[in-house]
Amino acid sequence: MATGTVSADRICTSIGEKDFKKCKEILATHPFCELRGDLCRLTSGQLEELLSASRNVIFTYRFKDADISTALEQTLLAIKKGVRFVDIGLDAPSGFLSKIRKAIAEKPETERTRLIISWHSDITPSLEEMVSKAGECERKGADTVKIVPAAANLEEASRVLRLYKAGGRKDLVAFASGKAGSFTRIACIGLGAPFTYSYCGTPTAEGQISSGEMQKEIFPDPASGLFRIGDMSESELFSRFCEKPSASRKKKGKSVCIPCSKSIVQRALLAAAMTNGQSVLRNFDQCDDIKSAIAFIRKCGCVVKATRDGSSARGEKMLIVRSAGISKWKTFQTADAGESGLLLRMLMPVCAYVSSIRHQTAITSKVTITGSGSLTQRDLSSCVESLKSAGIKCKPNLSSKGKVVPVTITGASFKKSFSVSGRETSQLVTGLLMVLPLLHHDTSLIVEEAASIPYIDLTVKVLEAFGITVSYEKDGRTLSFRIEGRQTYTPVDMFLESDWSGASNFITAGAIASAISEGYGARESFTVKKMDTGSAQADERILDVLRQCGAAITKEKPERNEFTSVSDNRYDTRHKFYQGLSNIKVTADSLSPFIFDATDCPDLFPILATLAVFCKGQSRIRGVHRLANKESNRAESILLEFSRMGYYLHIEGDELVVDGDKSSDIERKVFCSSHNDHRIAMAIITCALFRNHFSNDYADVYLDDISCIDKSFPTFVERLQFRHQL
Repeated sequence: MATGTVSADRICTSIGEKDFKKCKEILATHPFCELRGDLCRLTSGQLEELLSASRNVIFTYRFKDADISTALEQTLLAIKKGVRFVDIGLDAPSGFLSKIRKAIAEKPETERTRLIISWHSDITPSLEEMVSKAGECERKGADTVKIVPAAANLEEASRVLRLYKAGGRKDLVAFASGKAGSFTRIACIGLGAPFTYSYCGTPTAEGQISSGEMQKEIFPDPASGLFRIGDMSESELFSRFCEKPSASRKKKGKSVCIPCSKSIVQRALLAAAMTNGQSVLRNFDQCDDIKSAIAFIRKCGCVVKATRDGSSARGEKMLIVRSAGISKWKTFQTADAGESGLLLRMLMPVCAYVSSIRHQTAITSKVTITGSGSLTQRDLSSCVESLKSAGIKCKPNLSSKGKVVPVTITGASFKKSFSVSGRETSQLVTGLLMVLPLLHHDTSLIVEEAASIPYIDLTVKVLEAFGITVSYEKDGRTLSFRIEGRQTYTPVDMFLESDWSGASNFITAGAIASAISEGYGARESFTVKKMDTGSAQADERILDVLRQCGAAITKEKPERNEFTSVSDNRYDTRHKFYQGLSNIKVTADSLSPFIFDATDCPDLFPILATLAVFCKGQSRIRGVHRLANKESNRAESILLEFSRMGYYLHIEGDELVVDGDKSSDIERKVFCSSHNDHRIAMAIITCALFRNHFSNDYADVYLDDISCIDKSFPTFVERLQFRHQL
C-alpha cells in the first residue's frame, strides 16, 4: 500500500439519497464518494450533471433482472464521464461485464476508469471460500477486489480481516457488514485496504459509520490533543536496549518499581473501614479507582490520612484508616463507585448488609449505588440475580444495555444457604465474602462456574490479614464455602503488594527490549523491583507466559526485603506483612509463540496481544468470553487497534489468535484509540514503543487519550521517561 496518501482518497462516502439536491450537496462537500445508482434512482441527465461536478467517484448499481438495462446505461455513462471506479457485482451476467470492460478499455490509460468487482453475502463463509471468491473477482479482471459478507459476531468479522494476510493481493477492500462488523470498516485501513466506506445522510448498509466519525477515527485532528507514543530510543528507560555497546558504557540492566495493587487496596480499604480501630496500609499509591474507594469510606465516617513513615524525609508511603466499625457507619443514601467495576460489585453486598442493620434500628434502609463513565454501560443482570439469590432486595436501572446503575438496595435478609453464578465475574463474590462472616448465622455459599478464581484467593488472603477466616472446597469450577458467622474485623498493619497487572506491562516490555538488544550486540536484562512472587494476584501468571516464550526469569533479593514498622506506638494494630519480595529480572534472546488460558486472568489479554505480535509464530490466548463487559468490549478493541497498527489477529471460538512477527505495510502515521480503557491504552503504548525495531516500515503511533490510564496506573507514562515529553 502506498504511504503518504491523503485522507480524501481513503474514505469513500456512500450516497443513497433519492433526493437529487441532497445527492448534489453531499457530492460537493465530500471529496471521494460512491454514487449508488440503484438507491438514488437518478435519471441519466441527473447522473451526468453530478459527474460533471466531480469524477472522484465510485459508481455502483446493484441491479436485478428488471433493472439491467438501466444499470448498463448508467454505468457506461459513468465510464464515459471518467469516474474513478465502477463497481460490478461478481454475479453480474458475463455479457454485462464484457460490455463494461470493453468501454473501460476504449479509454486512454491516463483517463481509464478502474474496475471494482465485488462479492457480497448474507453470511460469513469459511476463509477458504472467501479467498476463492476473491480469486474469481481477480480472474474476471478486477483492478480492485471487494469482499463484504455479513458478520453475526466478532469471530466472523475477524475472519473477514484474515483475507488481508491470506489473499496475497494489494488492491483488496474487505470488511464485514452488520453491526458486529462495523469496526472492520476502520481496521481494514491498517491492514492495507486502499480505501474504506462511510455514509452521509442515510446509511446504505448496516454497520456503516458516518463520514464525520470515520474521519475522526482514521485521520483525527492533530490539534485534538493526541499523544504521540515515543519510540524506545526516546525512552530513558529502554533506549539503552537499542544502542550498540561501547567501551565507556557499563553493562547494567534497567529497572522500574510498580505501585501497589488497586485490587488489594480497594479490598483492604473496605476491610479497614469495617474494623473498630486504626489500620496502616503501607506501600501506598493512588489511582482513580482507589480514590473512589477512599471517598466512599470517608462518606461512611472513616478518617483517612495519607502520610509517610518516620524513617526518613521521604519514607515509605502509607495510608492510615481510622474507623468506629461498620455498625457505626454514618447514614448515607448514595454510594458512588466512580468507574471501578470491582468497587461497584463489592458495594452491592456491603450496602445490603448496612441496609439490613439500618432496618433493625428503624433508620431508612434505602441505598442507591451509582457509577460513572463506562461503568454506566455495564450489564449487571448476572449480579442482580446473584444478589436476589442471597436474599438482597435490589432494583437496577433498565436500559438498552440491560440492567445497569444506578442500583437501589432496599433491604436484605441474607439466606443461610444459596448459590450464585461466578461465570462473568468474581467481584460480586468478593463483596459477599466480605459481609457473610459478619452475619449472626453461618452461611453455605456455592459459586458455580467460577471465573477468576485467583482473585477469590486474593480476597481470602486480604480477609485473613484482617482476622477473618474464609475457606472453600473446589470441584472443577464449582466452589463450596462454609462461612462461620459472628466474626469480627480487627485492625492491621500491612504491606500492600505491588500490582502484578501493572507490572505485566513492564515485564513484557523488558522481555521484548531484551530480545531487541541482542541485535545490537549486547543482550541486556530488565528488572521489575520488589514484587511478591507468592502472590494470590492472578496476573503473576505473566511470568509463566514469558517462560513459555523462552525468556529467562530470575528472582533476586531486593536491597530491602523486609518492611518493618516504625517506632511509633500510636497504631495499636497487629502486624501483617507480605514478605519474600523479589526483584524479577527478565532476559530474552528471541520470543517464541505461546498458548495460554487467560480465563482466570482476563486483564492480561491486552498486554498478551502485545507480546504475541513480537513472537515468531502463531500464539493463542483462551478466554475471549471474559472480555465483553470491561471498560470497553476488549475483544473488539484489541482486534481494531492491533489491526490499525498492521498486525494480523482473529478470533476462533474462545481464543484470540495472533500471527506474530508479521505486519502489513502501514501509514507513516497511525492513529489509535484507547476506547477509554486503561489496559488497552497501556498495551498500545507498549506495542508502539518497540514496533519500529521489528518492522521495516517506520511509523509514528498516536493515541487519542491517555488520561484513562489514571484509573489504575497514573504514573505509567512517567515511568517510561520519554525524552520528547520532558
